[in-house]
Amino acid sequence: MKKLSGPVAVALVITTVLMSGCNSTDDTPISDIEKLQGTWVVWELGREGEAKLIFSGNSIDFKGAHPQEWFKGNAVLNEESTPRQIDFTISECAIPDHVGKTSKAIYKLEGNTSTLAGPRPGDESRPSSFDPSGARVFRCELQSSDQE
Repeated sequence: MKKLSGPVAVALVITTVLMSGCNSTDDTPISDIEKLQGTWVVWELGREGEAKLIFSGNSIDFKGAHPQEWFKGNAVLNEESTPRQIDFTISECAIPDHVGKTSKAIYKLEGNTSTLAGPRPGDESRPSSFDPSGARVFRCELQSSDQE
């Protein structure tokens, strides 16, 4: 076997180190709001049809399975709670009575899927589980991510 020396050996060592990722020092965990960025395809348990939920920063845009079901607003997350909490505050909506109200929901993230459970906007209660008898429950699948 031939022994490498000089500039060729140095170049080989530098290339190996750079390709191995040893120079990466960013171990900052990704927040849930960052993981949620993008377009999600949504199915509500117990209902027909497909909806869409778009996260852009803290802004949300929901388009339901029916044209009259839509809203826009903001989301605030609490990643420290168990289950994790998300509050949707409605700024525009097909139902005028919901504008300015908040839906106090819970969520969980599992890779490119998420589950949300929440009451009607303005209801002060927050679900404690993902049981559809106590709240509307949505299964979501990430269609396209802003992180790509």
